[in-house]
Amino acid sequence: QQQQQQQVEQQHQQDMLKFVRKSDQDHPSPNASITSSAATVATGTRLTAEQNRQLQGLINELRVLKEQNQRLLDDNQELRDLCCFLDDDRQKGRKLAREWQRFGRYTASVMRQEVAAYQHKLRQLDDKQQELITDNLELKELCLYLDEERTHIAANALCANCGTSVRNPLRDDGDGSSSSTNAEETLSALRNYERQMPDSTLRTTLSDQTVQYVRSLERRIRQLEEERVGATTPTANILAAQLNQPQAQTAQTQQQLQQQQQQQQ
Repeated sequence: QQQQQQQVEQQHQQDMLKFVRKSDQDHPSPNASITSSAATVATGTRLTAEQNRQLQGLINELRVLKEQNQRLLDDNQELRDLCCFLDDDRQKGRKLAREWQRFGRYTASVMRQEVAAYQHKLRQLDDKQQELITDNLELKELCLYLDEERTHIAANALCANCGTSVRNPLRDDGDGSSSSTNAEETLSALRNYERQMPDSTLRTTLSDQTVQYVRSLERRIRQLEEERVGATTPTANILAAQLNQPQAQTAQTQQQLQQQQQQQQ
């Protein structure tokens, strides 16, 4: 029992101490409150000053970081613009390269076609040149033949003009029995000469026409030799037709001469 009483007393004392301490804590003394408030103010001013300095430093750092961030954003935007420009330039370059490649293929195909066409034209011109050479040779032979005919006609015309005068002296070299016979022979020779005059004039005009036509043919041949490339085979046909015209004319004139001779006889 004593022990229990002691324990109760000790517990009561402890409860009293706890109550007193609790009351001191709840109701402090005025001196203690003044000293504690001063200490808290001093510590608060120190803390606010340090906080202000730290806050000012943080604000400065934040401003610097903002400026750096803005510069980096500007640089990033410039780099993006540059990348877009370079990408557009690359796309344009690729497009231009494709266009040039397409144009090169087209020009190559056109050049191949043009070369093939020019080769075909050259072959055609070579063939036409060979035809013109053969036509020129034939025309030269024809001109030589006409020249020979002209000289033959001219010789016959001269013989026809002078035949009476040659034959009459031979007749005059006879016996010379009578002068009347010589006079009659001279009259008949003059009449024959007058009758042969139209024939001789026709022959001379015919020979002049043939000479002029041969000369025109020679000039035409020279022109054809100078213009071999542009000439065509129809020109040779036209020349052949033109050559056939004087031959027909000569045949008609010969027929007219024969008819006149028959009428005179």
